[in-house]
Amino acid sequence: MPPSKDIIRTRKSDALRIALAPIAEYLNDAAIVEIMVNADGRIWVDAVGRGMYCTGTVMHADEVERIIRLLASAVNSEVNDRHPSLSAKLPEWGARVQASVPPIVASPVFSLRMPAQLVYSLDDYVATGILEEDDASVLRNAVRERKNILVGGGTGSGKTTFVNALLKEVAETGDRIYIVEDNAELQCDAENKLEVLVQPPVYTHQRAIMDALRFRPDRIIVGEVRDGAALEMLKAWNTGHPGGIATIHANSTVSMLDRLCQLCEEAMPHAPRYLIAEAVDICVHIRRDADHPAGRSISGIVEVLGEDGVHWSTRPARLPNNWKVSA
Repeated sequence: MPPSKDIIRTRKSDALRIALAPIAEYLNDAAIVEIMVNADGRIWVDAVGRGMYCTGTVMHADEVERIIRLLASAVNSEVNDRHPSLSAKLPEWGARVQASVPPIVASPVFSLRMPAQLVYSLDDYVATGILEEDDASVLRNAVRERKNILVGGGTGSGKTTFVNALLKEVAETGDRIYIVEDNAELQCDAENKLEVLVQPPVYTHQRAIMDALRFRPDRIIVGEVRDGAALEMLKAWNTGHPGGIATIHANSTVSMLDRLCQLCEEAMPHAPRYLIAEAVDICVHIRRDADHPAGRSISGIVEVLGEDGVHWSTRPARLPNNWKVSA
């Protein structure tokens, strides 16, 4: 009698765990957000509060390839010279995997993006020098006043981790929160919340945001805006659901708005720029910064004032004159 599916799954899991032994300490380190193995076998990690650094550990190419093949097997896929690239999710740890084997690389390589295990507060960002105290107050006030906040940055810049800090503030409002993402990375302690994972093409970001309106949310949070669903999000934010938060890939606060416009045009050519100017209140840009002890820095926090058809009107975000610290 052939082994059952459960037995096969257990055997695969055990084999993968053994193969991952060289990086087990990094997989279990709550501060590490990414583990990378280059073609030379050296292991690099990116850790919150420390930035990216080489661990000094070196893996043999055969070890790296074995991990990749076991990962592929775990998700019922394959990796070979005809299928040299793998995108998958690491069982148990929930990490996102991107791997490649020859001939598209000189030697097997992979990157594991870990889900956030530590949730930092805005006070933590102030303590590490990433965020100024006044800027933290601006963001707290923006959450309290139900402003829509867009967080931008490059890959691995810490957008999701920063949004989790904002969500700690959101959780204290008592609002009903609707969260849309494609990987379960956002963490919100709100008692009244609904978390939805999209699965394109079966269930898309656009459909999830449209469905949100029927679940009576106070705030709609989108893990990452990356396609024409941006237009649906803006319409939702602008029609009775203020106080939203989303992330976007961009190089500056202004380019965040340009990128959002490009995404909207995927759904509607010549999408109205005024809708973006009306819906987005605050843009926060975070970047990787090798010169900063924490490896990250906030490069800008601006308030969106409007647009003239060509340019965006923004100014550094600041507290209103009548702002008071909440008791």
